Amino acid sequence: MSSIEFVDLATARASRGVRIVVSGFVPSPWSEAVKGLFRVQDVPVLAVRASRDAELASWTHAQNVPSVFHDDEPPRTVWSQILALAVRLGAPGGLLPVDLEQRAATVGMIHEIAGEDGLGWNQRLLMLDASFTTDGARGFALPIAQYLAPKYGYAADRIAGARARIVDVLLALRKKLGSSEYFDGTRPGALDIYCATFLTPLTIITDTDCPALSPALRQAFATAAEALGPDVPAELLAHRKRMFESHLAWPIQL
Repeated sequence: MSSIEFVDLATARASRGVRIVVSGFVPSPWSEAVKGLFRVQDVPVLAVRASRDAELASWTHAQNVPSVFHDDEPPRTVWSQILALAVRLGAPGGLLPVDLEQRAATVGMIHEIAGEDGLGWNQRLLMLDASFTTDGARGFALPIAQYLAPKYGYAADRIAGARARIVDVLLALRKKLGSSEYFDGTRPGALDIYCATFLTPLTIITDTDCPALSPALRQAFATAAEALGPDVPAELLAHRKRMFESHLAWPIQL
């Protein structure tokens, strides 16, 4: 498996191959999934921690992370585009099934995790709701919540539906995993990576799990785990543990 080397912006821009811009503040599931994809595919990666630097913004042309660059190709910011690149750069069948129907079903399930109104999206709505309902005592600090809320369509009347969607996706994943170690039964693929990384906000993130996470943001992430942690099937928690211990970088490096 390849390692991920963190470099400065100038080094990344002057390099070839895969370069990624990822969150340097929180274990964002979208950023952590991207790291996992290229790690499992054994593709070397140079990584830059996101900041509000004007030069970085001019390179990525994006307000969100992750952004992924490969040689002189345009930057990729959508999970499906990034997954397609990781699939192309690694061994055939390494992340997605070769069979068309199986591949379509796998990508569809990943959409339920990483896409709009999916597992990660609705976890974020729960964190925002905790911020607004406690005046910032829980969840994100109010200035952060007020910035994020319009970007992700927060509304108080969406929270009940968000909880239900999270539970539905968790149950579907448990059913698909069954008694297997991995979703395809024999080795980890893209769905295993997305499932493991997107369960992070639904687990209590200790200092050992992610040493660089600040106390304030550790509290923000804890709100989703407090609200829905008991609903995470034990089989998925065991799967997540297996993935991080054997296939993903542990502890989580920001």
